[in-house]
Amino acid sequence: MNTRRKAIHLFTVTFAKGNSLFCMTKRLIIALSALLLVGLSAEHGMAQGQVKAIQFSGVVVGGKQSEVLPSATINIANTGRGTVTSNNGFFNIPVFPGDSIIFSYTGYRRQYLIIPKNYNEPSYSAKIQLREDAITLREVKVYPFRNFEEFKKEFLTMNLPDQQEREALARNMDPDYLRRMGAMQGSGVNSSFQASQNQISNYNANKGFASTIPFFNPLAWASWIKSVKDGALKDNSWKEIYKDAPTLNTNRDSYIRQQRRNN
Repeated sequence: MNTRRKAIHLFTVTFAKGNSLFCMTKRLIIALSALLLVGLSAEHGMAQGQVKAIQFSGVVVGGKQSEVLPSATINIANTGRGTVTSNNGFFNIPVFPGDSIIFSYTGYRRQYLIIPKNYNEPSYSAKIQLREDAITLREVKVYPFRNFEEFKKEFLTMNLPDQQEREALARNMDPDYLRRMGAMQGSGVNSSFQASQNQISNYNANKGFASTIPFFNPLAWASWIKSVKDGALKDNSWKEIYKDAPTLNTNRDSYIRQQRRNN
């Protein structure tokens, strides 16, 4: 109020002591500027006196079990002020109506809270519940190799999980092994029946025709005599296939064991 009175007194003196129009105009501008500054200062002081700080306190928890979050960050937007929670998750910070409070913690989503503009109480408290923030990471494959050369070497020398089964399959599918197994098998009921039917069918088909048995064919006899002269009876290679056939005094299991020992 004293400042305002001095400004009014200066304005009055300026008009009283002005001797010329120029001086009066100059002093009038100075006096009006002083009054404007005084009015703005008084209005700003009244506005500051009306805004009071609010003591904002509370606790920050997170997760499904609402566990306290120590050292959680609390910031007041656009002010550069903030604090962190204690080991028990509690905090206490002065704020003003309309302030936007930001709560953040590693592994949790940010939470925002705005102090009501018309809040006139000296204190404000709240329990802040943060939600977990699930982040999906890209797949990472870890190999026990330092470089591609080590991987190539291990890959070429490693044994497959079914290596033994593969080796057994290769032995069982060997042509010589299958031939020996075929020589061991006798005629079954189905094969005997089929052979009998084939004989009947051939007999009926050749009824009334000359026999085609080579024993009664003169040309076949001439070919056989020629082969005997050439030494066909001395060639015993045809007997090799019967060497692997089982004898009459053995069975299937003993024969298979003998073949495995020979291999």
